[in-house]
Amino acid sequence: MRTSEYHYVLFGQIQKIKQTFFEKNGEGISFRDAVERLVASEAHKYGVPETPDFLTWNLKNYRDLRKLICQIPIPLSDVLNVRHHTASNITHLATKNSVQISLESCYANSQLLSIEYFAVFYVLEGTCLLTTQRAKRTMQTGELCILPPDTPYSIFTKPEDLIITILSDKAHFKDNFHTLLYRENILSDFFRQALFQDQKEGIFFMLSPTKDVRSILQHLFAEFVKRDSYSSALFNNYLQIFYANIIRSTESTYHFYSRQKEKSVKTLMPAILEYLTQNYQSVTLELLAMHFHYESTYLSKWIKSTTGKGYSAIVTDLKIQEACRLLTATDKNIEEISEIVGYNSADHFTYTFKKVTGSAPRTYRKLLKQ
Repeated sequence: MRTSEYHYVLFGQIQKIKQTFFEKNGEGISFRDAVERLVASEAHKYGVPETPDFLTWNLKNYRDLRKLICQIPIPLSDVLNVRHHTASNITHLATKNSVQISLESCYANSQLLSIEYFAVFYVLEGTCLLTTQRAKRTMQTGELCILPPDTPYSIFTKPEDLIITILSDKAHFKDNFHTLLYRENILSDFFRQALFQDQKEGIFFMLSPTKDVRSILQHLFAEFVKRDSYSSALFNNYLQIFYANIIRSTESTYHFYSRQKEKSVKTLMPAILEYLTQNYQSVTLELLAMHFHYESTYLSKWIKSTTGKGYSAIVTDLKIQEACRLLTATDKNIEEISEIVGYNSADHFTYTFKKVTGSAPRTYRKLLKQ
């Protein structure tokens, strides 16, 4: 925790300046420009500011979380005294912290930023428009994107959106999360490519904002603003847990990747497969394509080329896997299980189950009980 006096502004002041400018001019301004306007109007402060206590958040009311974030003091030196230059319409920006967590400020301008950090963007509530040199994507609640270092991007949000940003430079990542590099999962493969093959393409996941996830974010903010002798170690531990939750969210879909494709898992496919895993009972290929803004024929071919299986085969696998679990772990009858996993008739379910497993559902259950 800082004990010496310094010049600072509050995050909430920056949000207000950016919102006022947008409402008046119809366009956004950068975070740095907002801070410079506050300094020019002598709205900055000097002293030892109070830091918000994030552990008072009840994990339910997002309005309270916004209030706490708006009370975070931003040292002027962290914004105005960092290296930055613009080339080819891209602003290359340095930061003073090796790792940090923040709320993405509202109404950014269209200028692309490039930073030498892994950048995690998590939509806790609302939506945001993520723009890179290759594509634009409107991210929805529960979506998470990780961009490799030096990947130009811009994020457009509104004041009511909650987009959490976590930055970690390469050295910090290697020192604290090196164990991730020796595992076989989508996230570890992504980090290996970004660190050693200079990958410049982001990866997307679906991570439901459960109470556990909200609690991790709460503690990340708490340790980041506290900054005592234990905060760095605790922050890194909570970030490790956060990454582990991302990996856990993809475990159910990882086995769909054909072995020859595991070395090049990219972009939205993890999020698409996770969404499919959560909604296989009712989602159609057309609805899936609509949700992720793809043409259905293209998406079907992309799924097949990436996973080695077609859309229908994956949905069938998911339904039969869940049916096997229900046959094993519950006493539900065949008709109930058929309906739960998304079949319109028990006969169709029985036919498909036998085709996939080699046994009819009742026979499968009897064999397990022997």
